Amino acid sequence: MKSKIVKIIIVILSIFIFYIYKLHFLALDGNKIFEYRCTNVNPHLISYKNSFLKFTDYLKNPNKYTDDEVKGFLDGYIMGMRDYVEKENNWLEMQGNFMNKWDFKLVEPGYLKEAGNYQWKMYEGYRDEAIYMLAIYDNGETNEEIGAKFKEARDRRSKYVGLYDDIFDSEANRPDWRKYFGSVPVPEKCNDSNLNIPDTSGSIDWGVPTSEPRIMNPDITS
Repeated sequence: MKSKIVKIIIVILSIFIFYIYKLHFLALDGNKIFEYRCTNVNPHLISYKNSFLKFTDYLKNPNKYTDDEVKGFLDGYIMGMRDYVEKENNWLEMQGNFMNKWDFKLVEPGYLKEAGNYQWKMYEGYRDEAIYMLAIYDNGETNEEIGAKFKEARDRRSKYVGLYDDIFDSEANRPDWRKYFGSVPVPEKCNDSNLNIPDTSGSIDWGVPTSEPRIMNPDITS
């Protein structure tokens, strides 16, 4: 009888240790993808949004800038957006593969999986919005089809920004012993220069509400 109890205890401890190991492994794996976003995606996002803010400032203060400066703002906006779309595609694939792993689906807490799904869809909408903006620019004009796709992408992005923000706020301080094993420090290469995304909402009235995505904190996402 005692030997059976001992075996059961050993099995339970083994499962628990394996679970803890997987939690920490997922945290390290996810942190690498987070670092990729900081160093490869966000710089392009920040760059083109800063160019956009400068261009909108020109629209409000046309005598403030030279023609060459204005051209530079517009070129930086378009080129930066193209670079951003390419890098965002890479991140979406990397993050999607990460969330489709069997251990992520089995081990990761449900609220983190939900937050990760909202974040992925948020950035997908953000990427699609940029794609259709580039389509409008490349065509030299908008049309009903592209305009509808652009609005749908913007609405979709806004929807998932709200859903992600809600779950981020509600779960950030949630007591959970698993956070101790599934939390890792923010990568050294991630800092204010590549985490703070300029807020462009309201710079131009697009006719629909806008919201900026929040960078997911690896301390609560593994």
